[in-house]
Amino acid sequence: MLKASGYSLFEMLISMILSSLIFIGMTSFYIQLQTSIMQYYQKTRLQQAIELGLAGMKKDIKRAGFIANNPNKMTAKAIEIDKQSQCIIVRYDSEIRNSWVWDKFNPMASDIFTYRYKKNNIAYRTGSIDCVDGKWENLFDSKEIKITDFTIKQLPNAISLSVTAELRKNKQIKYHITEIIKNENRF
Repeated sequence: MLKASGYSLFEMLISMILSSLIFIGMTSFYIQLQTSIMQYYQKTRLQQAIELGLAGMKKDIKRAGFIANNPNKMTAKAIEIDKQSQCIIVRYDSEIRNSWVWDKFNPMASDIFTYRYKKNNIAYRTGSIDCVDGKWENLFDSKEIKITDFTIKQLPNAISLSVTAELRKNKQIKYHITEIIKNENRF
């Protein structure tokens, strides 16, 4: 009698079922891995955008109060924070002119730098002596990033800056940062 070599129908069915389960498991793992990688990328991108956007503000706060060669020439407060803690006006001698310059007709040549929170974004303006009027430039792309909280507080020897943001397309991706910024000229 000849012995038949090969697999039986039952063995083939078992191997197909096991192969299918392994394939399904690998596919779901791959999808979860891709989702995790995408969320990590989005969170990292949000974090980098916020930190890059705040870099100029932090630099301005550190410089507040600087007047080249004569700090006694201060004619106004170096840092003003509004009552809602959502706007900051910073003054310093940005061009080393030995005073703080403010030109109503040429605000871009002024030594006043203002940041405010409005319409879920942080806006910036040079030469603004208040937090309301004029043309403002947003620090972040409003279509991509939504700032949900922006708070500035005066501490005894520093400024506390707190920002919370989320992605517009994926509200689950959030980022919060609180920075304590020591001013180099006032304290």
